Amino acid sequence: MSDKPSLFLCRSPLQLLNCIEACEHFGLRNSHTILVCAWRAERDKHLMQRILELYPHWSELYFFPLYPTKGQWPVMLKVFRGRRHFAHLFFGDSTHLINVFLNKVARFDSIHLVDDGNATLGLAERIAKRTLHKLRKNLTPRSGLASTIQARLGLSPVFLYGARFFTIYDINHSQLDGRIVRNELKFCKSRLGEKPRTDEIWFIGSDIRREWLENRADYDAFLEQVHRRINLSKVVYIPHRKEPDDYLAEVSRRYGMEVRRLNAILELELVSAPTLPKAFASFGSSALDTIDILIKPPITVFRPPSAAIRQTLRQMVDEIYVEAINKGFEVINLEMPTKA
Repeated sequence: MSDKPSLFLCRSPLQLLNCIEACEHFGLRNSHTILVCAWRAERDKHLMQRILELYPHWSELYFFPLYPTKGQWPVMLKVFRGRRHFAHLFFGDSTHLINVFLNKVARFDSIHLVDDGNATLGLAERIAKRTLHKLRKNLTPRSGLASTIQARLGLSPVFLYGARFFTIYDINHSQLDGRIVRNELKFCKSRLGEKPRTDEIWFIGSDIRREWLENRADYDAFLEQVHRRINLSKVVYIPHRKEPDDYLAEVSRRYGMEVRRLNAILELELVSAPTLPKAFASFGSSALDTIDILIKPPITVFRPPSAAIRQTLRQMVDEIYVEAINKGFEVINLEMPTKA
């Protein structure tokens, strides 16, 4: 066993869960592991604390608020003080400051990118084409000069150009051949067992209203189209952690729909629940991919038209729905809302 430590770096509940899956998959539970676990919102903090209670097997744990940025300095100095060479890096997401340490200070025998939902598909494309440093996180382009300067200063995650992927997705890029390691969610599966199914249909919320759509008002029209297919008064709506409570309350009143905000991330709720829903639906959520692996239920996905999606995101969103079709989900195309 290597005497070099392994570094796990995450900043969302899902990334944390996949770091745990990686720790188990690569047999690192009893070796020296360092978890750097950052949170942005209070809700994320509480979700991540629940996960950490279930998996306390870390040699060192740094759990801290991501902002203000100055709070990252003492954590990075503790992690890298007196050590530069690590066996593994398992990486979910970072900041400019953290990138500098990973690019300029540390060395890793191997680097694996863990899934951050279906955004991983777009990341794989940008890593394969080595365009990651040329785009901001919102996928708008940086100028050529700015991207070059940031890369040279170590502010961009250019270390990922040599990374492998620890992923649930079937990523097919010739430039990434030999660099895909399948995450089969064995840690979650081992705790799931056989459970009875209820008559509930869970509609898995997503943040497409804020993140994907050119016009937020279109979301209401799409939800109305969904209601014509599935009576929303008879489903349980499981919100995305970023969906605002005031808007959810309005939608609940409109359709008589139960909104049930879970105490843990969906994957772990399924592990701990005494029963399971009979079916799932969504506009699109990475949770559907993990649900499919864990319990194989019927899954229906409602697809907004490309014209409703922000231009910079259309290719990525198209890939998500192609992946859903390939997995055998029922995909229902929605119509563009008519303008008054």
